[in-house]
Formats: sequence, structure tokens, C-alpha cells
Amino acid sequence: MAQQLHELSEWFESHKGETLLIRKNELSTGLQQIFDIDQVTLQLDHISVVKNDSNIDDYIPSQELVLHGEGSIKSAEGMKDLPQNAYEIPLFGRIVTTKEANGLKLETEKALYEIYPN
Repeated sequence: MAQQLHELSEWFESHKGETLLIRKNELSTGLQQIFDIDQVTLQLDHISVVKNDSNIDDYIPSQELVLHGEGSIKSAEGMKDLPQNAYEIPLFGRIVTTKEANGLKLETEKALYEIYPN
């Protein structure tokens, strides 16, 4: 996971100061079917990695990539500001990153993220 985390950090560092469009497709546990989609717009200020050494169950990731900056999330009620000016990407299990010409795809055991400079 260290190599993927390093690659992710580099990609996000290269996009600091830019507005990112993040589409999160949440997967049904064990089914690989999408059951929830979130869309976030974030002006990326900086990133951090949070490590959780007290991993007590499968709901708490061992690491999270935190994207800091002002942004909003599209919900059923419309656009809402991101809480605490941060967007967390929990890093569960196997992580697969795919760089594309215009963005990045990140797949974890629980979600597929499509991230593009906007």
C-alpha cells in the first residue's frame, strides 16, 4: 500500500491550488455493485495522511487520505459545504490507482473514486 499511497500523494500534490471534481461510487459489500454516488467539488489546498493504529473493526480504515480545502458536496437536498473544509478518502484493503489523461481513478474495497481537475 505504501507505493500506491506515495503515487496518490504525488498526484494530489501536483494539483494543489486547483479545483477537483471527485465522484465517489460506493460499492455494495462483497457485490462490486454501485449503490450510492456522491459528487464533490474541492479547491485543493493541501493533503494529509491519517494513520489509525487502533483498527478495531472493518468500518475504520487503517489509513485515510485527507484532501483539505473549500468545497461542496452534491446531495439530494442540493449543494452543501464540505464539513471542516476536508474530504476524507478511507483506504480500505487493496488499492488500485489508474492515471488517465485527464484524471485519476482510485479503487478501494469499498468505493471507486473518479477524480478530475475541473
